[in-house]
Amino acid sequence: MALSAFRDRLRAGERLLGTLVQIPRPEVAVALARQGFDWLFLDGEHGGFGPAETSRALAALKGAVPCLLRVPSLDPEALAEAAAIGAEGLIVPHVDTAAQAEAAVAAVRGRGLVVVQAESAEALAHIEAIVRVPGVDAVFVGPYDLSASLGISEQFDHPTFLEAVATIAQVCREARMPLGIFRMTAAEMRSHEPAGFTLLATGLDGALLEAGARALLGELRG
Repeated sequence: MALSAFRDRLRAGERLLGTLVQIPRPEVAVALARQGFDWLFLDGEHGGFGPAETSRALAALKGAVPCLLRVPSLDPEALAEAAAIGAEGLIVPHVDTAAQAEAAVAAVRGRGLVVVQAESAEALAHIEAIVRVPGVDAVFVGPYDLSASLGISEQFDHPTFLEAVATIAQVCREARMPLGIFRMTAAEMRSHEPAGFTLLATGLDGALLEAGARALLGELRG
């Protein structure tokens, strides 16, 4: 799929279902793409997707599904190198200020979408300025780091966490900024969709593998 087509779907508010891919093997990405996901989240921050691994996965996929690559840091050289690989865009972690968002956009230089992660109390405080940065295509909430930054690690039902997510969602809606989030389960994800989250990454490859094996063994062992 061409970048413009995926960007159009994102901007139109289409519900885009993806999953996190951390195992840096092309076969894993291809197997997940065959299941009908709208996009794949290739993880170069907590997973093994460096430039070489990403290139191999993209070559194996042959454009079958759009891929967004999460880079490991805000380093401009790393961003520029990642942007040249050919994914539909980059997911940039720990973007806490508008200046950091501007630097990411400058490093990418139009070679794909720029999706900035809001995953800290500082990002929450600066979210109104972040969403106004030209060239930012979407904001993606990282719930694990956000909850930790708020002092309530993985307490996703805590009022402080829910208020923070609601604030980010409201600012993005008002700015007509596409909004995404990662959650581990479908039930968790459904709770966010009414707030306008549309770039959705649910589950991850290792957990899906474990769940499938567990279900099979459970059925066989009765």
